Parts: sequence; C-alpha cells; structure tokens
Amino acid sequence: MPISLSVHFSPPFNEVTKKSNDKIKIDKSLTLKELIEHFKFVYGDQFKDLIFDKKKNGAVSSFVAIIINGRNYRHDKFFEIPLKDGDDVSFLYEYFGG
Repeated sequence: MPISLSVHFSPPFNEVTKKSNDKIKIDKSLTLKELIEHFKFVYGDQFKDLIFDKKKNGAVSSFVAIIINGRNYRHDKFFEIPLKDGDDVSFLYEYFGG
C-alpha cells in the first residue's frame, strides 16, 4: 500500500538534498532504516554520512536528531520504526558553539 511522507531537511542535510522540505510517495510502507537507504540511493553517500558516527560503526551521530511526528527516538530498535501514511519526518543536525 503506497504511503506519503512529509520530510524536512535542516542544514547540512538541505545542502545535500538541495531542498528544505519534500513530500515523497513510496510504493509500500517502510521502516526508518529503509527511508534512510532510499535517501542514500537518491542523494548519495553524503546523506548517509551525515547520519552515522564515523568512529562508531552503525551508531547514529550524537549531532543528529531524527524527529518523527514531533518525537525524537533513541532506542535499540530505532531504525525499525515503521513509517505510516501521513508521517512527518525531520532530519536535524544540532550545532554547538557560540
């Protein structure tokens, strides 16, 4: 069953995607991991490289927050979260400094 997602890209994600917001339609329901793989296919390794910590294999960077319907998830099954039609997904990069 096809689903539609609203996706938001903050810097530096929007530098890779060349857009801040997108509505995407996918032919089937999918997990967060599959969505990230989809974006890797569409935007290249640069997108995936922003998400993962280069020093910890498979771990999400401590600077990245992926928000689904207003909630930030960080648990063992993080990438297995099923996405549903109408979900709102944001990719944020938290900058520190002054």
